Amino acid sequence: MGFDFRYMDYRHTKQPSAKRGFALLEVMIAVGILTFAVMAISSAIVAGQQQSLNARSTIVASVAAESLLSQLSQEPWETIDSWHGYTEEVGTIVDPTGVIVGGDWNSIGRRVSIIETDMFIEPLQVFIIGRTVTVTSFAEDGRELASVNRFIPEPQS
Repeated sequence: MGFDFRYMDYRHTKQPSAKRGFALLEVMIAVGILTFAVMAISSAIVAGQQQSLNARSTIVASVAAESLLSQLSQEPWETIDSWHGYTEEVGTIVDPTGVIVGGDWNSIGRRVSIIETDMFIEPLQVFIIGRTVTVTSFAEDGRELASVNRFIPEPQS
C-alpha cells in the first residue's frame, strides 16, 4: 500500500503564484490614487476657504458703501456736491460720529463721486434734476470690492 494522494490537502502547500509579484505594484498604484484624491480634496477645501473670505470682504465692502451712501442721503442738498472726491483710505473708515471703525472694516476704503444728473420720467413726462451719488469700496491693492449709487433729486425740481 502506498500513500494515497487523493486525501492530501493542497491548501497548505506552497505553490509559486503568478500574482505574487503584482502585490507591490498594486499597493503603489493604490497609494498613488489615494494621494491624488487627498490632494484634490485639499485643493477644494482651500479654494472654498478663499471663496468664503472673498465673499466676506464683498459683504463688508457693500455694507460700508451703503452706510456712507445712507449718510450722504441725509445731507442738506446744498452740501452734497462738497462730498465729491471724498476718500477714506484703507483702515481709516469712520462712523458718522467720527470714530474709526475697526474689525473687518480695516481692510477696505471708500470714495465718493457725485455727478449732476437730469432724469426723465417717461410715464409722467417730467424732468427731474438731481445728483447721482456713487460710493465705491476698495481693497488695499486698489481692487474695487463694491459700488452703490443713488439718485438724489433736487428738492425744488
